[in-house]
Amino acid sequence: MKHRKSPAELAYVTSARALGEASEKQGGSFPAVNAKPLKLIIVSDIHLGYQNADKDSFNRFLDSLQSDTETTDLVLLGDIVDMWRRDASGVFLENWDIVQKIISLKQKMRVHYVAGNHDYHVLNIRDHSYPFSFAKNLKFTDGDHTYTICHGYEFDPHQKTVLMEALCHVMYDKIEGFADIFGGVTQSPETRLSKILGDVEHHACSTVKNREILVFGHTHHPFINQAENVVNSGCWVTDSPVHNTVVELSGGKPRLAIFEGREITERIAI
Repeated sequence: MKHRKSPAELAYVTSARALGEASEKQGGSFPAVNAKPLKLIIVSDIHLGYQNADKDSFNRFLDSLQSDTETTDLVLLGDIVDMWRRDASGVFLENWDIVQKIISLKQKMRVHYVAGNHDYHVLNIRDHSYPFSFAKNLKFTDGDHTYTICHGYEFDPHQKTVLMEALCHVMYDKIEGFADIFGGVTQSPETRLSKILGDVEHHACSTVKNREILVFGHTHHPFINQAENVVNSGCWVTDSPVHNTVVELSGGKPRLAIFEGREITERIAI
C-alpha cells in the first residue's frame, strides 16, 4: 500500500521544495547579475527550532532585506533549521513565516541554501520535481577574486556525513538525551570545539588559494583574519558570546557586523 504523507510531512516537503527552488545547483559558480556589482550577504547557524535561536532578530533581518537595493545574493550558510534537536517536519511547520519571507526575497535577489551538519538532509531533497537543489558549497567570481563558501563541517574532524544524516532522521524533539550515545557530537560548538577550535580554523585557512576568500560557519566563532581572506559567519544563537552576525562580500572586501549592532573591525592572526 502506498504511504500517504501526514500533514506534517507534507509541510516539510513543501517548505523544503520552496527553499530548494530558491537555491542554485549544487557546487555552482556564479558571476555578477546583469552587470550589477556583486554583493553577497551571508548568514549561518540560525538553528531555528533550538530554544536559544534568536528567531525574532532573524525575522527582522529578513525584513530589512526587503528594502535592500544593492544585495545581489543572499547565502543561507547551513544549520538554518536544526533537524538534530527537533522533528524535521515540525521545525518547518513552526517556522513557516521564515520560509515565506525567504521565498519573497527571490523577487529581489538570488537566494542560496548551503547545507550544514544540522540540516544535512536537505541535500537528499532531489527528484524531477525540484528544478534546483540545495548545495554543499558555492563559488562566486567577483572580478579577480573567487569567493568559496561552505558550511565548515568539512574542517571539523568530529563530523561524519553518515552520522550527520542519521541525526537529521531522529524525528524526536529531545536530541540532548542522545548526547552520551553519540560521544558529545551533539554538544554546542562552544563546548565541543573548545580544545580544537584553533586546529579547525587553521585547517580552514590552509585551504585558501591566491585571490580567494573563504567564508564558513559551523564554529559559532565569527572572525575575519588579518589577511582578510578567511571569514567565519558566526551564528544566531544567544548562548554564543557574539551572535546575530552578518557577512558582506563585495569587490573582494569582506565585512562582518552584528545585526542591529556594531561592525566587527578586529582582525585575528591565524
